Amino acid sequence: MTSKNHQTISRATQRLSDKWRDLLRDRKGVGAVEFAFIAPILVVLYIGAVEMTVALAVDTKVSRAANITLDLITQGTSTSRAELGAMTNVAGSVLAPYDVGDLELKYTAITVSDDGTKATVDWSWGSDTLKPYVAGTEIEIPDSLMIAEAFYIRGEILKTHDFITSISFANSNATSLDLNETYFMRPRLGTTISCSDCND
Repeated sequence: MTSKNHQTISRATQRLSDKWRDLLRDRKGVGAVEFAFIAPILVVLYIGAVEMTVALAVDTKVSRAANITLDLITQGTSTSRAELGAMTNVAGSVLAPYDVGDLELKYTAITVSDDGTKATVDWSWGSDTLKPYVAGTEIEIPDSLMIAEAFYIRGEILKTHDFITSISFANSNATSLDLNETYFMRPRLGTTISCSDCND
């Protein structure tokens, strides 16, 4: 190999080496590459935060609706199927502006036996798919409420909250969340609350 060829190869190798070092030192576009990796994660986190915030807001309204409607019922000494059915509208106004198309309510009058060992259904009413309990059947209530001759109205509310987006969380295909609450209240006036046509 001649000296001239050797110098040509040496210069070419040097240029290639310089280009390689320049490429390694070049930081142009690094921000764009990093953003491309991080952006999808940030978007998912943002959507998840929005979904969780909305779900918590709806859950709070569901709890409030259950409490308010049950409070209204226990302020009287008697009720009816029509009055209980109207509680759907009351609950709907509490839940606004969220959809109430799948809102379900159930109210049950419960009496504890004289010895405080058994709770039975006096009457029960349920909306749409929430079937009422059969009058006279035994029903479970919290131990703390098993007080001899006590009378309670139990209110149950169920609402399905549909997620805003179709993104699945926690490796599930869930697109909705079932929200439900159960409350017990005693009559404000008198010791019992009757329902004239709930057992018809």
